[in-house]
Amino acid sequence: MATGGMSQVKVARRPASGLKALEGIEMAEQIRRVLVWSGWLRVAHAALALATLLLVSTGWLVANAPSVAVAAADAHYLGAGILVFALALRLFLGVFGSGAERFEHMLPGTAELAAIRDSALFYLSLGRAPMPNWFAHNPLWKLLYLVLLVVLALQAVVGWLMPDTPLVWRFYLPHVHATLATLITLFVGAHLYSVILQDYRGSTADISAMINGHRYFTIERDGLVKPDLPQVAVRIDSLTPPSSKRDD
Repeated sequence: MATGGMSQVKVARRPASGLKALEGIEMAEQIRRVLVWSGWLRVAHAALALATLLLVSTGWLVANAPSVAVAAADAHYLGAGILVFALALRLFLGVFGSGAERFEHMLPGTAELAAIRDSALFYLSLGRAPMPNWFAHNPLWKLLYLVLLVVLALQAVVGWLMPDTPLVWRFYLPHVHATLATLITLFVGAHLYSVILQDYRGSTADISAMINGHRYFTIERDGLVKPDLPQVAVRIDSLTPPSSKRDD
């Protein structure tokens, strides 16, 4: 009779390609590309950026360059039209849109207080402090973005009333218009600083995200899901060479 037993053991079989894939997962973090900003939201953002740049530059020319004031004024009205379109689109998305488009996602929650603090430290330290993680809107800036939309809408109304009604409730509208323009310019400068710093120090590609809509997210090694390896049942007696078997 053969002396080999009939018990079985389970052996994990790892194909060569599977081993390489597993080693790659274990040795590096996983980066995922996720669609965050919708197409219409990117259109609204681009229109707001174009309108703001056009309005600020032409407004300065109207006030400080008389030789081109007439042409600058025409371009200024064009920028105002683009601004009204952008604000109307953003309002529609904020009320009837989905995901990050909606205004409710621009209101910070109590769970984001730590991220707001960490974001402020990140910017104030010129990127030396660690940057917190977020999905869509920066926790520190999201409420400021909402305020900016209100200020831009107010600026559009003031610009519309100013030629025929320069004085409203003791407010001299040309002065109000110039003050709001200064605040908007400062905000845009701070916004550009923060985005460039995030792209330079971070890994989420925030600048290109406003072009293609995708941000990059790094998943820590401990959170990775490793592939299941196939289990194979092997008989112990099948591992014994035929020449070593003896009959009684």
